[in-house]
Order: sequence, then structure tokens, then C-alpha cells
Amino acid sequence: MPAVYLAVGFGVLLGASGLVFKARDGSHAAMDTVLGATGGFLFLAAGAVAHARRPANRVGLLMVLVGVGFFAEDLQLSRTPVIGSAGLLLVRASSGFAAHLLLAFPSGRLASRTQRLLVTAAYATAFGLPPVAALFDSAHQLPDSAPNLLLVADNLPLAQAVNHIEETIGAAIAVGVLVVLVRRWVTASRPLRRVLAPVFVTGLVGAAATVAGGVAGSTHPLRPTFLWVYWAAFCLLPLAFLAGVLRVRLGRTAVGDLLGRLHEPLSAADLQGLLARSLGDPSLRIGYWRPESGTFIDGDGQPLRLPEDDSQRAVWPVERDGRRVAALFHDPALREDAHHLDAVAAAAGLALDNQRLAAEVNAQLAEVRASRVRIVAAADAERRRLERDLHDGAQQRLVVARLLLRLLQERLDGTVDEQSTALLARSADGLDAAMNELRALARGIHPAILTDAGLLPALRALTEQTPLDVRLTATAVPVLTPAVEATCYFVVAEALTNALKYAHADQVRIDVEHADGRLRVEVTDNGIGGADITAGAAGAAGTAGATGTAGTGLLGLRDRLSALDGMLTVHSPAGHGTTVRALLPTGDPR
Repeated sequence: MPAVYLAVGFGVLLGASGLVFKARDGSHAAMDTVLGATGGFLFLAAGAVAHARRPANRVGLLMVLVGVGFFAEDLQLSRTPVIGSAGLLLVRASSGFAAHLLLAFPSGRLASRTQRLLVTAAYATAFGLPPVAALFDSAHQLPDSAPNLLLVADNLPLAQAVNHIEETIGAAIAVGVLVVLVRRWVTASRPLRRVLAPVFVTGLVGAAATVAGGVAGSTHPLRPTFLWVYWAAFCLLPLAFLAGVLRVRLGRTAVGDLLGRLHEPLSAADLQGLLARSLGDPSLRIGYWRPESGTFIDGDGQPLRLPEDDSQRAVWPVERDGRRVAALFHDPALREDAHHLDAVAAAAGLALDNQRLAAEVNAQLAEVRASRVRIVAAADAERRRLERDLHDGAQQRLVVARLLLRLLQERLDGTVDEQSTALLARSADGLDAAMNELRALARGIHPAILTDAGLLPALRALTEQTPLDVRLTATAVPVLTPAVEATCYFVVAEALTNALKYAHADQVRIDVEHADGRLRVEVTDNGIGGADITAGAAGAAGTAGATGTAGTGLLGLRDRLSALDGMLTVHSPAGHGTTVRALLPTGDPR
């Protein structure tokens, strides 16, 4: 037979003996005797039930020990010298077990060094000081008491001094326990508070009744009411502990509701919310296992970090057919009912496996998007490098060659024949033309002004170079990422090129607006329209096939915007002009 049930039997024997002692003693009120015994027996019974339901949790054993200690305190009333003397050693036996129970509830474990020190002090006070007092207490203050066999010297003042020390230390321990409990309640999550609530409410009512009765005094008409409230709270306290221990288990009807909802189509967010409600943990998060990387991801495919502080978060693995599928990141209070967690995880296993596949797809899409963004960024960086190389290398050499040729013209002026002079002039003009073409090429690869001055100055410079009536309207635009700025610039450049070369337009309106983390660019011309971005070549107006300044055409620009999570649309009804519209998330500024 388990030791806890032997303790229950011993407690029942002590309780029955205490009732006999009090009845024979005659100095205890009947209400105090009956309600005190009821509370003690309830501690024994509730502790036995709690231990039977959850043997690995020490709360049940501690509840039984509180009941045993409570009844053991009445042994001092025995008229048998041996029993009465033993009772003097146990006059505060229940206080040590009660402190341990309060601090260990609901897990049955002491979670911190402070709690362990408080419990050690409580046991030392409850079982260490009463034997000292018993050495000097003749027990004459108790009516019809048996002789104290432990008496060394009859020194009542010394015994009272030891008792006073005991009460002072006990009060300090009680304050420490109260501070720990209040802090636990303040920092507790909702699942833990649901477990703590029955004990805290019952204890608060009992404490309030005790304080009110003490303040009111023995003659106050409400004192009997306060006393009844205290005894009622005392009797309900073991039931409150039992309710706290079994709180989550009694809520398992939520598993049935979970099974009913799992037949419905659920998104990752819906499934997470459903499991959170089933477990009573709003902080619940689901991590889906990704075997390729050996990491967890969320429903959107983003990496999910494992909790670092085990006291704040706990992990419950979910497997199907021997495969790791997911993990539930939950409040540590739920670990006290592993069966409930296991039931919820098993019920949702198929849905979690399906969502894992969807999360895997989302992760792959996210990787594709990230790789496209990196490709765009790398291409832009290469454009900037080529533009710098052309400007600092070939273009500078052409400038030097042109200057040398002009100097040669000046030195040979009038000393050579006209044919040689004409050849020198044509060579100088050819160098000027090559320089202009090289500047245009460098500007088409990547305009230097975009890097040096920013988006809006680059767009203004672009409109000034276009032989059309162009009106630019722009709101304040922050400094954006290079990829976003370059993409916006190329969209405008492509639209202007097409309006000039193919649409036969003479007026163009450009609108640039930045709001809510998005950049909107709209270019509208009054040309002949009929452009088709999907044709891959010039439509009625030839828009799609033009390479323009960007060097890629609108179809390529649409792919570029898509890589940046943007969107490019072209509205071009025949005979009514063309509108090119780009919408780009701006991301983090540089």
C-alpha cells in the first residue's frame, strides 16, 4: 500500500482521537470542534483523491500531511502522559506542511531558492522550537493535562519566550510566503491563474475574516459571523487545492469541441486559435517542423525560435506515424496535465501535418522571394559598378583623348593642308559623339544622379532630358532602398521612352506618392494607346517591346516589381492614351 494512504489512515486515527480528547476536555466550542475536524478530514480526503489522480505530483501528499499535522496538534490534550508529551512536540506541525503546500502548489515542486529557504525555515520553526519550549513547560496552563515527561525545568517565562520567538519567526515566514504568492499571481499567465484562483480566493476570504474578527474584538456582534466565514473558508480550502490540481483535467470536454471543429477547413491562424482555446492558453504558438533545415517555422513559413527560458515557455512535440510534425509552444502550467496536452496534440495531428505542408510551401515561396530580391539587389549593384567603371575609366580616357586632339588642332592650325585639318575636326567630333553615347549608355545602366541625389532629383533630371511636355507631381519621399529607387526610376524612364518613341504623345503626367509604407508611381500619356504588356513586343502603340532606358521593357519591369512584392499594371485603351502604374512596398530605409 502506498505510504500516502497509510498517512491517510494515520490521520483518520489522529482525527478521531482528537475529537475524543476535545469532547472529554470540554473547553472547546462545539462549532470549532466540528468545523475543525471537518476541515482536517477534508484535507485527508482531498489529498488522497489528488494523489490517486496524479501520483507524480506531491500536492496530494502535502495535503494529506497538512491534515495529519492538524490532527497531531490535538495530541497535547491527551491525559496519557506519553501521548500528551508527544503532543507538545507537535503543537505547530501543520504550519510547516501548509507553507510547503502553498509554495509548491500546483506543480508540487519548489521553483526557486527563496521558496526552498522559506520551507526549510517553516519546518525548522514548526518542529525545532516546540521541543525546546516543551523542556520548560509543565503544561499546567492546560486543563486536566497529563504530566510533561519532557520537562527539564519548570520555567514558564522561558517557555513563553521561546513560544514568542516561534510566533515571530512564523509571522515573518507567513509574510514571505504571502509575498511569493502575490508575486506569483501578478506574473502568472491565464492558464496558471485559473489553477491558482480557487486557492487564492478561498485563502483571501479566510484571511479577511480572520483580520476582521481580530479588529472587531470579542464583543462585536459580527464576530460570530466572521468566525463562521473563517471556518467555512478553512473547510473549503482543501477542496480549493483539489480543484486547482484537477482544474485542467475537468476541462477536457474542450477536446470534444476540438474534434468537431477539425472537420472544417482551417487556416494556420484558425488552427492555432482553436488549439489555444482547447488548452485554455491564449499564448499558445504552433511551430511546424522542417526536416530539411532542422528548424521550426510558423504558418507563414518564417523561422520560429525555440524558447530560451523554460520557466516562461514549454514545448510539447507532436508526431504522426513516428515522424516529427510540429511542436506546441505553451504555458508551463499546462505541463501539469500531460494527458490533456497529449489528447489535444493527438486529435489535431492530421490537421497539424496538413498545415505543416502548407507552411513548408510558404517557406519555399519565401525563399524564392528572398532569392529574387537578392538577384535584383545584385543586378543593381552590378549596374552601379558598371556605371562607375564607364565614368571613371573609358569616359575619362575619351575626355583626355578629345582634349589632346583639340590641342593638336590648335598647334597645327595653318601649318597643314585643309584635308588634314578636316580629318582632325571629324576625329574630334567623333570623340564628342562617342562620349555622348557613352554617357547615355552609363545613364541607362544606372544613372549616377540616382545614387548621388536620390529618387526625386533623378526623376526631375529625367523629365528635363525628355523632349515632351512632362509634369511631375510628387509628395515627400524618404530615402528608400536602392532596389526600390532604381525600380521606380526605370519604370518612369521606360514609360517616357515608350510615350516618345511609339505612342506619339506630346504630354505626360507623372505622379509619385509615398504613404503607408508603399510607393505609388503613375505615368500617364495622351498617346494613341493600345499597349499590351503581355505581348512581349510592341502592341498597337509598341509599348511592351520597347527596351527604353531601363533596358528590360515593361514586361521585365513587371517581373522586377514582383520580386520586390510590388505590382505593375498598364491601362492602355486604343485611342485614349496609356497609364503605367507601379506599386512598391518601400521596406526599410537605407
